[in-house]
Amino acid sequence: MISFLLARLVGAVVTLFFVSALAFFATAFAPGNPAAVLLGNMATPERVEAVTRQMGLDQPTGIRYMIWLRETLSGNLGTSNLSFKPVNDLLAAALPATLELALASLLVAVVIALPLGLLVAQHRDSWWSRPTSALVTLGISVPGFWVGLILIVTFSVWLKLLPSAGFVPLSRSVAGNVRSMILPVTTLAIYLIPSLVRFVRVAAIDVLRESYVDTARAKGVGPWAILLRHVAPNTLITTITYIGLQLGVLISGAIVVEVIFSIPGIGRLGMNAVLNRDYPVIQGVVLVAATGYVAVNLLIDIAYALIDPRVRTG
Repeated sequence: MISFLLARLVGAVVTLFFVSALAFFATAFAPGNPAAVLLGNMATPERVEAVTRQMGLDQPTGIRYMIWLRETLSGNLGTSNLSFKPVNDLLAAALPATLELALASLLVAVVIALPLGLLVAQHRDSWWSRPTSALVTLGISVPGFWVGLILIVTFSVWLKLLPSAGFVPLSRSVAGNVRSMILPVTTLAIYLIPSLVRFVRVAAIDVLRESYVDTARAKGVGPWAILLRHVAPNTLITTITYIGLQLGVLISGAIVVEVIFSIPGIGRLGMNAVLNRDYPVIQGVVLVAATGYVAVNLLIDIAYALIDPRVRTG
């Protein structure tokens, strides 16, 4: 078990190192000069050169990366070129909204997709299983931003029931927070549900074909008891692993949703940084997102190894 944990930790550290290098060098070699963008209409060759030196952009890229890596390891992600605020503070302010959106959407998606996938697998030969599978395929094909726009037009423009944009923190108003998050959470959940239903269906069908399920049927155990006692627990184990692997999809979907609904989260922060060539913020957003992804998958690997000893001995 110790060797398994060490191997996973080393893999996580190496992954984060390569991600940090990719994030830094991708922005370092991107076209355009951040100093010129910062100066805007006041940009002259002399001013651009002075600001470039002030920002340390005149140094070789390798040296700049080593300085940035040293500061990052010490917990300092730099200062925004646009707002002149510490990147740490910007990320700390944006992270709660993104976490609330992601966790609430994931919870809604799992609550809906898990029983639906199990039911479709249990009744895969029934008349309604094929239309359900067709709807799942259609849901996978529909872009998330289109779903968000349809929800805005329906519930904000036509029915005038919910706000079309904005975010109310929980600390300010619980009711306001819930109202402001209904449409974003629904949009992201709809984005996640189809692929999750398909995975649960396939995993449940595999479990239903196991010999112990046939033995339970031979003993007279009812279909619902089989579904709840045998199929659901074994399907849930692999589903948790799949959810961890889908975290990247969740992050990318959250970025789109935050932009559409003007939620001040990590995704919107990163998008604004890209548009304004705010490279320290871009690097910080990429590093935080990658760290979350690696950390969640590491925890899932450890949990899966504790549940199934074959994983850590294989």
